[in-house]
Amino acid sequence: MKIMLETTIMASDLAAKLSLKIAGNPGQHLIAISDLTSTESDTLKFSASSSGEYLNGIVIAPVSMKAETVLISDNPRLDFCKALNFLLDSGRLLIPTRETVIHPTCYVAESAILEEGVTIGANSIIEHNVVIHKNTCIGENCIIRANSVIGAQGFGFQQDFDGKWIRFPHLGAVMIGNNVEIGALNSVCVGSLGNTKIGSGVKTDNLVHIAHNCTIGDNSILTACAELSGGVSLGENVWIGPNSTITEKVTIGKNALVGIGSLVRKNVAAGTIVAGSPAKFLKDRG
Repeated sequence: MKIMLETTIMASDLAAKLSLKIAGNPGQHLIAISDLTSTESDTLKFSASSSGEYLNGIVIAPVSMKAETVLISDNPRLDFCKALNFLLDSGRLLIPTRETVIHPTCYVAESAILEEGVTIGANSIIEHNVVIHKNTCIGENCIIRANSVIGAQGFGFQQDFDGKWIRFPHLGAVMIGNNVEIGALNSVCVGSLGNTKIGSGVKTDNLVHIAHNCTIGDNSILTACAELSGGVSLGENVWIGPNSTITEKVTIGKNALVGIGSLVRKNVAAGTIVAGSPAKFLKDRG
């Protein structure tokens, strides 16, 4: 995902604002924000370590990073947070708003709050006191049960050297497929530099939390009080048992089952059953 700046800024000016030394081209202009998957120049990204691979763009990274332009940082994530907050506060970085499109066959409760840029497909139902934040996209034949919040800021902070917590602004959106049912009192957070994605046919029970940048495969089930931390990826037809926690960036393969009350800290192979705290392999799923 790439987010364009309203007005550009030179790498040297951003380095000065962040009190960072610069290596490479100080006159390079920053025109967009992206993550490390971007290969384009003139984009700002960060890397906490150096892989040895040369990167295009302006990278907040340790001194060992090889890139077009490096803003040299002892704490790249912290300085990236500071950069995003500066660009937002100065009006250089503005999140574009999609066109609002609510299909006429939808039912939206009067008490629901829909921000600008929300898209909802045919025959979907939005129940009482639901909050849907801007740029959320919901497909056809979906149900969002009462008091759920879709598209809120994710929980992302970085502690500075004085002990203060600096918010990592999340700039993505939430994309929900067709025939999805989100239970009551769910929270689904936007992605940080990408989108949180819920596939078609997914069903969630009440009190489920889906953090930023999660990807949930088609026809998966998340039961009551399940919690997915940031960047979790579920394959198709995954079952997550009640009161289970999946830690950040864990991948669970398709057709896997996570038992009740499990703490999943490692990737789970497709077609297996795991349970426990920490979760362990029990058997293949028949």
